[in-house]
Amino acid sequence: MFRKTWVSICRQFRPEFRTVLPWLFVGLVVMQSGCRQEEPRAVDDLLLASVYSGRLYTSDIIGIVPQGALPEDSMRVVKRYVDNWVRQQVLLHHALENLDPANLDFEKKIQDYKNSLIIFTYETELVKNDLDTLVTEAQISEYYEQNHLDFTLQESIVRVVYVKVPLDAPEPGLLRRLYRSVDPDDIALLEDYCVQHAANYFIESDNWLLFSELLREIPLSVSNPESYLTQNRLVELSDEYYRYFLNIQDYKLKGSVSPLSFERENVRSILLNRRRHAFVNQKREELFQQALQSGNLETFL
Repeated sequence: MFRKTWVSICRQFRPEFRTVLPWLFVGLVVMQSGCRQEEPRAVDDLLLASVYSGRLYTSDIIGIVPQGALPEDSMRVVKRYVDNWVRQQVLLHHALENLDPANLDFEKKIQDYKNSLIIFTYETELVKNDLDTLVTEAQISEYYEQNHLDFTLQESIVRVVYVKVPLDAPEPGLLRRLYRSVDPDDIALLEDYCVQHAANYFIESDNWLLFSELLREIPLSVSNPESYLTQNRLVELSDEYYRYFLNIQDYKLKGSVSPLSFERENVRSILLNRRRHAFVNQKREELFQQALQSGNLETFL
């Protein structure tokens, strides 16, 4: 059955390519068994494509087919590879014909790029293994206090209690009382209610939210967030399916100084980046001095 399938696949290609396919199959079997051998071109190392001075042989494509691929899938992979190779060679030929030879010297660029990658990988490992990533609250607060004017809000933010419930949610009067309250016991009751009945909710009023993110959750169109926030605190809305309850407990308008609680992770990232930069520079200088003192570094200017 397998032989019949292979023969039927071979017949789908033009006659001169059919002679290549059996060899490709043998090559793939050899590849999959882990026995890849490099040897001078054999008689059965057949030419698959020719573009100007470029030649693609069957031995050049061993290994491009995933292990376990069906014969028909293998043929698609091989055909796609050959087609791509042919197009690449056409472009390469014309590039070599038309470019100034001075533009073709990539050895230094390649070596510089390789060196940069090696150094970057090494320094990344140094940072991962040796950099102290602990940033204390005191350090965060100190940096924020010294630089708080650099943290300007690009849009308005709010501290809010938000609850979204189905229209048939029970005890709407209780919910209406709880979402307005700041009493810790009422907040605990509100959380229990939300877990049981709410479609969505946010009652962590100590945390700031972007006002634009909140607006995406509710059927409310606000053209002027600044004006709306200064005039509204308790908001109740409904649509065809849900009721929405908002208790806007605090807000900061676009352009004002962003609060520390909203910028904490940003400040932490700034401090870590500064620490990383200082750490890498210190390591570079230590390695340079080590090479200098050991006599492994000389300059001849």
